[in-house]
Amino acid sequence: MDNINREYIDLYINGLIKEEDEKLNKFREYCEERKLPIIHKEVGQFIKLIIKLLNAENIIEIGTNVGYSAIFMSRAMSDGGRVLTFERSEKFYKEALKNISDFGLEDNIRVFLGDAADMLDEVEGSFDMAFIDAAKSYYRVFFDKCLKMMKPGGIILSDNVLYQGMIASDELIVRRKKTLVRNLRDYLKYISHDERFVTSVLPLGDGLAVTLIK
Repeated sequence: MDNINREYIDLYINGLIKEEDEKLNKFREYCEERKLPIIHKEVGQFIKLIIKLLNAENIIEIGTNVGYSAIFMSRAMSDGGRVLTFERSEKFYKEALKNISDFGLEDNIRVFLGDAADMLDEVEGSFDMAFIDAAKSYYRVFFDKCLKMMKPGGIILSDNVLYQGMIASDELIVRRKKTLVRNLRDYLKYISHDERFVTSVLPLGDGLAVTLIK
C-alpha cells in the first residue's frame, strides 16, 4: 500500500482520526501485517463521510479481498444498510465470508464469487454509492456497469487511481506497468470530462477519484 503524500503528512492526518472501533482496528492491523491491499486509513475516513452525507442504504463494491472495506462501510451505515461486493479469488472470498461472520454482518453484506465484469449485468436494484478497488485496467468497465445502477446524486469512488504517482509522472512509470498506466489515465480523463458526472481526484492514500452522478 504505497501512499503518494509525504509520510509526515499522512501521519498527521491519520493522527486526527478518532479511533472508535477496537475490533475493526485490530482487523486492520492484522491485514496490514499480511500486507493485504486494504483501504488507507484516511481514505476510509473519507468514505465514512460520504456514506453519512448520502445516508447511504445500498452500496456496491468491486474487489472484496478479505472483506475489510465491506465491513468498514457496513459499520458506517445504518442498521438496515446493505453492501453487495464481488471477489474473483476463491481464497479471499472464503476469508471474507469468515471475517464478515465474525463481525456478525452476514445479513448486511453479500459476497459474490466471480469476475465482477461479467456478474454486474445480473445485479438488480439501485445503489447510493459504488466503491471500485479491483483490477485497475478494468476500471472503466466496472464504472460503466455500476453507473447503470446508480441513483441520481449517487457517488462512485475509485481507489488507487494515481497508482504510486505513475499516473501523474512519466518518470515514475515502471516498464511492465505502461498498459495499466495508460488505461488509468484514459479512465480518469473519461470520468473527469464527461458532462454526466462531476469528478474530483484527491491525493488521499494512493489517489481517490470521487464521481458525482448528476
